[in-house]
Amino acid sequence: MVVEAARRQRQRTFGQSVATMVPIEVTSFCASTCRFCGWRADNKEMVRLSITETAIREQARILARKGFSHFEIAGGDDLTLLQQHLKGLVRGLKEETSAVNPEARVSVCLVPMHEQHYRDLRQEGLDCVLTWQETYDRELYGYHIPSGPKAWGVDEQLRLQKKTDEPVGFLHRLRSQELAIRAGLQAGLGAMIGLSKVTEADILSVVLHGRRLIEHYGDAVEPLIIGMPAWNPILTQASDNRPASEFDFDTQGNFELIAAIYLLAFPDRMAWVFANGRVPPDIQTDCVETACCFTSTLVQISPGAYLDFKQAELDTMFERVRGVAEATPTFEEVMSGEQFMHYFASHEEFVAGFEARNLHVVSDRSYLRRADWAVAAE
Repeated sequence: MVVEAARRQRQRTFGQSVATMVPIEVTSFCASTCRFCGWRADNKEMVRLSITETAIREQARILARKGFSHFEIAGGDDLTLLQQHLKGLVRGLKEETSAVNPEARVSVCLVPMHEQHYRDLRQEGLDCVLTWQETYDRELYGYHIPSGPKAWGVDEQLRLQKKTDEPVGFLHRLRSQELAIRAGLQAGLGAMIGLSKVTEADILSVVLHGRRLIEHYGDAVEPLIIGMPAWNPILTQASDNRPASEFDFDTQGNFELIAAIYLLAFPDRMAWVFANGRVPPDIQTDCVETACCFTSTLVQISPGAYLDFKQAELDTMFERVRGVAEATPTFEEVMSGEQFMHYFASHEEFVAGFEARNLHVVSDRSYLRRADWAVAAE
């Protein structure tokens, strides 16, 4: 009944349309020690890479020509990148994608920053901030995230704050969406499915959090992007902390239902439920048909993964490299450093699957509330 109700709501709200996004990882260097993540600082088996502005511009040109409307900058908790390179990466990505698609939009999914940082990044072309809380259980958050920027937060100079008895990182992450909204940006929120033994509590917390943002900030809020990250195995199996014997939440079996719950839980047009590549493509497409108007259709979670390794001048593509045989990594070495297990299908395969279900791809700008895009949406 829930799934059928969501399908009716999705049809009324978004028709047969779907907007596509692509994540672009810019760094796998990380100063946090999240137990659930392959990029955690104490995982010495993982290849580490950080890309240059040249590399993000090159990938932007490749990806924009495929027809994406939304481009996400993502990466580990790399304070060097935030302090020295992030503005240039945002500016470069927005310039290159807008040259191909004038409606292109850029988001970041990184260490939560402060309101002024978000205002400054908006001047460089940023449109949206995505922040997954991981879990709303403060004690569980502290267990899984014992140290680093994610645990202790960063100050207004983007330096790591000192450890205290207060859950500073947890609370700063919880405020990230508010700070983004105050800076005039769209915001995304979500909890990691399966991280908590009471996954339903985290799902409900996402709903309560999102509703409170809408209630408090009113017309300043663009539709909230409701993410559905899932706790998947990491690629360096010897250092994977996922408890195989205790992990009994059926993420794939419940993914479509969770998407339906999220859509129905928010006011009309105020939630873009976001299906992603941590479930197989057929389940992801089911979720799009049922509840999700926003989805990723090409997911390679490693810095530099979308480069043309036969054509690109690789010496100019990587700012920092660690854990590879030569100074310039091969494609195989790049892909060995993926953060989590993801399911891969090409953008073209996803689009063909959408078309088989009478779904068509549109720009995500057409879903925005602001007046200057209302005409385009109609």
